[in-house]
Amino acid sequence: MKLYQVHTITKKQLKIIIVFISLACLLIYGNSLKNEFALDDNYVTATSDKTPHPRVQQGIKGIPEIFSSHYIESRQQNFEYRPVVLTTFAIEYEFFGINPHISHFINLLFYILSCIMLFIVLIKLLTHYNIIFPILITFLFTTHPIHTEVVNNLKSRDELLSFLFGINALYFFIKNVENIKATNIIFGVIFLLLALLSKKTAVLFFILIPLTLYFFTTIKPKKLILFSLIPIAAFLFFKLLKFFLLEESIQLRAYAFFENPLFYIDNFWERIPFAFYTAGYYLKLFIYPHPLSSYYGYNIIPMANWSNIIVWVSMLFHISLVVFALIKLPQKKIISYGILIYLIGIFPFTNLFTPVVGIIGERFVYFASLGFCISISYLILTLFKIEYYNKEIHFKYLSSYFKTSCIILLSLYSIKSFSRNPAWKNELTLFRHDVINFENSCNLNYILANALSKEIALTQNEAAKSLLIKEAKVHFKKTTELMSEGLKKYPNDFATQNNLATIYVDIFNDAKSAQPIFKKVIELNPKNVEGQYNYGYCYEKRNLPDSAIYWYENMLSKKIEYLPAYQRLYELHFQKQAYKKAIESSKKAIEIYPEKVALYINVGNAYMYEKDTLSGLDYFEKAAAIPPLDYVLLQNVSNVFKVVGNEQKAKEYAEKSRIVMPKNSTIH
Repeated sequence: MKLYQVHTITKKQLKIIIVFISLACLLIYGNSLKNEFALDDNYVTATSDKTPHPRVQQGIKGIPEIFSSHYIESRQQNFEYRPVVLTTFAIEYEFFGINPHISHFINLLFYILSCIMLFIVLIKLLTHYNIIFPILITFLFTTHPIHTEVVNNLKSRDELLSFLFGINALYFFIKNVENIKATNIIFGVIFLLLALLSKKTAVLFFILIPLTLYFFTTIKPKKLILFSLIPIAAFLFFKLLKFFLLEESIQLRAYAFFENPLFYIDNFWERIPFAFYTAGYYLKLFIYPHPLSSYYGYNIIPMANWSNIIVWVSMLFHISLVVFALIKLPQKKIISYGILIYLIGIFPFTNLFTPVVGIIGERFVYFASLGFCISISYLILTLFKIEYYNKEIHFKYLSSYFKTSCIILLSLYSIKSFSRNPAWKNELTLFRHDVINFENSCNLNYILANALSKEIALTQNEAAKSLLIKEAKVHFKKTTELMSEGLKKYPNDFATQNNLATIYVDIFNDAKSAQPIFKKVIELNPKNVEGQYNYGYCYEKRNLPDSAIYWYENMLSKKIEYLPAYQRLYELHFQKQAYKKAIESSKKAIEIYPEKVALYINVGNAYMYEKDTLSGLDYFEKAAAIPPLDYVLLQNVSNVFKVVGNEQKAKEYAEKSRIVMPKNSTIH
């Protein structure tokens, strides 16, 4: 059992090529180091002190917790298990704190290592081919613009690491063919395990490894089956780690139709033409990667059926690819190998069996891009009649047409990638850039409008703020139009119903239009607490406080635990000078949320207005005792005791406030 031939590349040549690969990556993606945090980066790392990541911000000490918790954990959802990714961010935070430029540098470093390891694996596999072949594959992979999301989006580090560890695993399994050693198998399994712990799409390497051994070695069928089973050890380790370390309580949020309408279509047969359309769109992005987007989704990718010509073209093309690859499989043709990798890589993301959030995602086909680059390189060499089996041929003797074509293609890809990087500077820059090319994308308009709202809150200049408000309203208006249009087709999408109504009430101050939509949300999902709360809030916005009070009290009587409802109920009672009812509602809230300082202050204020000073002071003291101690609150309590003439208590709290540094104070 061995590789077909031994490659003639020297160590010096290898080092030179590795340097060129590294330089190419640095030249293409060097400008990404200027970027800040962008789309969904806050889910995987600390993006600011105001948006902490509780596990990452513990640094190295947080690693045990990272390995015993889900990858994404928020109030709305928790899912997946990718501890290796979060561990890299925790180590970063330990040494560099919140620093997006370091994070981007590390992403780029992982990409460079991936490209280098890819080349090393290719020269091991393509030993009976001219060195031009693995070089062309590697540089196509390095420069392809579809990788810009993986490199620029810190959240996509899971894809980078999964591929990097997977390609290392492949290297050791190939090495084991050359020299059978237990250490090669052990390292192969370890790297596969690390790949799985980065992202479970690493299971694609479970197919790639035996496929590669079949194509490029003289391995016997029985041993090939055995080698195919060995990677399963990594999968078993992965499952055992999850079983012993992770409490399996997956909670998925409700998905909106504009993320993928298939969440609201149960008919499998309708998915088939849509899957072919999706595959066709991916092929288009590989061949002509323009325009690119951080988000595709509804209205960008149509719900194509059999009447769409693209569906038929894509179906005929991809079925032809399958047939051709299988016919050439017994002959172990490299083109068959490339096609199979491509098809294996895109298949899970065609929406055939599982709807993909966003419908299309450039990061999803990172693995598939390897198959594309192998296939296209083969076709280029064939087109220009390059004797890729001739190991003696030198670059300078190659056809000028071939060299010119390769230079043009690689230059175009490099320029596109380089020019795409600045769009990923931050969320606002990214969404503004992409919505120009995809103005009918429902989610792009929505997330851009929300990003603008955050920017408005941070902007002090009134003229600049006015322009931002105007821009935000344009995109909120477009969002409402696209949501309303979509809800006619997918009326059971209560998540979008809730989003639409929230825009009406919060942005356009149109509670009258919002309230019936919130009612629809409650009808579709009676357990939707936010919908119930928002329905009551609409009464407030319509200046119907009694109706709002009745609704909140009815809502809370059902033992629904929702803090904002208690807070609004307190405010409404307080405004009506019904202080006893205000006290009653806040005391009930304290039973559920005993750690919330604001609730104690509310009770204290209401008691003071009831002329019950002692009870009021008692609750102020309870608030001041809740850690972490707050400088401003302690000062205020001290001042209250001064007003009522209790100098001893005033002095006591003044002393406590001096112990607490002002920088630790928060507003309650």
